[in-house]
Amino acid sequence: ALIALIVLYPFLERLQSGRVAVIAFDWAIVVLALRSAKSTGVQTNLGYALLIPTIILQATGALTGAGGTYVVVLLFQTALHAFVIVCLFRYVLSDEVMTLDELFAAASMYAMLAFVFAYLYSIVEYFAPGSFYINASNNPDGIFSWFEMLYFSFTCLTSVGFGEITPVSDHARSLVMIQQIAGVLYLAIVISRLITMQ
Repeated sequence: ALIALIVLYPFLERLQSGRVAVIAFDWAIVVLALRSAKSTGVQTNLGYALLIPTIILQATGALTGAGGTYVVVLLFQTALHAFVIVCLFRYVLSDEVMTLDELFAAASMYAMLAFVFAYLYSIVEYFAPGSFYINASNNPDGIFSWFEMLYFSFTCLTSVGFGEITPVSDHARSLVMIQQIAGVLYLAIVISRLITMQ
């Protein structure tokens, strides 16, 4: 579902009905992620306590155009996706046998990690505009969107770093360093755990 969102986003982003579809798709992904996290009791309640305000704030921002809700939605999205990553991480580490379920959990965690950092980068850019620079040849319209932050997040997480988006402020650079460390540690910890289980 995360990969489908990434593929569909450029087609839907510029349409008014497309933006609504992206938001609904995002809600569905997070609800599915909470269900698949196999969390119970307090964890489930915490997950839905993060989900419900996210949905309400995102819908309010989309319907009213209130810009003030944008950063609050980003904060809730960050917390919600991070919560799901922790649940999935605990699930993968607690199992003794590797199945297809653990592989999907590991892949979902990796993709969601990129989403978490994209939200964090967007928050940094919101509070300190100009924290990131995109080469003019790669951004002719001058619009700096969340999708650019997601793209940048994936390039940092995978250590590809194409170079057309550059962190300029110290806050942005420190966040990039944390993501780079997280990407390397993810491979070292989770993949080695899956190999050991196999």
